[in-house]
Amino acid sequence: MHSGRDENEPSTDLRTYEPGSADQLTASPRPDIVPHDSGARELLTRMLTLQAVVYGLPSVYQYASMCAQCAPSGADGLWRLNEFAHRREPAGPDYQAFRVPNVDTLYSNAWLDLTHGHVRLDLPDFGHRYYTLNFLDAYSNASNISARTHPGRNRFLIATTDWTGPVPPDCTLFRVATPLMWILMRIQVFGPGDLTNVHRLQDAVHIHHDDDRHRTWPVLDQAQVETSPEAFFRALDASLRINGTPLRDAAHVRQFRVLGVCAADRNPGDLDESSRQGMRAGFHDALALLAQSRSLLGESVGTGWTQVLDKGAHGDNFLARAVMNFVGLAANVVEENCSYNTYADATGEPLTGAGDRVYRIDLADPPPAEAFWSITLYEAETGRLYDAPGARYSVGSGAGSEHSAPSDGPTVITVSTAPPTDSSTWLPCPPFRFFLVLRMYQPTAAATTGRWRPPPVLRGGRQ
Repeated sequence: MHSGRDENEPSTDLRTYEPGSADQLTASPRPDIVPHDSGARELLTRMLTLQAVVYGLPSVYQYASMCAQCAPSGADGLWRLNEFAHRREPAGPDYQAFRVPNVDTLYSNAWLDLTHGHVRLDLPDFGHRYYTLNFLDAYSNASNISARTHPGRNRFLIATTDWTGPVPPDCTLFRVATPLMWILMRIQVFGPGDLTNVHRLQDAVHIHHDDDRHRTWPVLDQAQVETSPEAFFRALDASLRINGTPLRDAAHVRQFRVLGVCAADRNPGDLDESSRQGMRAGFHDALALLAQSRSLLGESVGTGWTQVLDKGAHGDNFLARAVMNFVGLAANVVEENCSYNTYADATGEPLTGAGDRVYRIDLADPPPAEAFWSITLYEAETGRLYDAPGARYSVGSGAGSEHSAPSDGPTVITVSTAPPTDSSTWLPCPPFRFFLVLRMYQPTAAATTGRWRPPPVLRGGRQ
């Protein structure tokens, strides 16, 4: 069948090739040239700084997060690697680890260090309870161990792609991209009375590893890397040296040697004053670009909600990847967690509880989730959970949830500052601007293909 395109026309796909396969093509191992003119150096470093921040922000922010959790706190110099730190309560308004947390699961964090080899991961039997171990490589690309991906499996050998060795017959080999991997574990909790059960499951997850925890990595915190280009590039240099970079990105990353990143002759930020000015300007340019691009992440579904379709699976979309992590770390893939958000009602007006506004969401066609769904409310300015009466941060279908909505029939949710007078499910809102996030855990194809769309948020009258 004819494709409709003239065979003599250029392909719309980018042609790729291996330079070493051509006759007499050679490549210099030397760094690129640096202009003598101070103005040209400033321009070059400004351009490269913008590119480096866009490329490296996920890696830098995750490295700073790892330092916050794992860096030595005493004179022993031991990093707290390859072990879980468990949060024993659902997230609340005071949650600081990252923005827009869910309240449906308990979080546990671990940073795997595979520079010395593989580790073994043992899991308990979670029964019918939803869980996932969300693995994020150094560039925030996500993969999962869950009932969706590995049903019935509970022992894994975790290793990088270049590791070679025997795999015990009772282990499933799980390959990861980078030696430093962040695991964000989520286990469903069925209300306050269920916490003890979830704590037992958390404690039954074990990482078996080499006990050597001495590292000489630089320690940098989030505030430093977010405000100082020198700190940002020290973190990027450290992460690149530990984790490496995808082969297809190598030529792009080698440009950053001009900035002292992975350079053989100097440290990050060891620049002349003109180049420093370019670095500072480029850093400001990059952060402004990311802030201005936040609204581009979501695609409108036509009912006032937006959805991010490729979160956690970024590929070569460096700007989208940077913006996603600039907004918040640890995005999962849509097959595991499909989510929508809205800052506006059906008419396009910002959501706010000012003036005793009342909103209604009619879920006559419930969200199609294999596990469960929830709608959670956050403050628009901070991205934090609203400190709602009775800790009613969300409503959903999670069985046994304190504020669960019925999952076997039509559901009407009222969003307002005061409880509704009818039988609808109440989601309290503040007397100022807020936004909503609808999450589906293990969504069906109706959600991931767009056949199902969340209904509009309709504005009602006064209470």
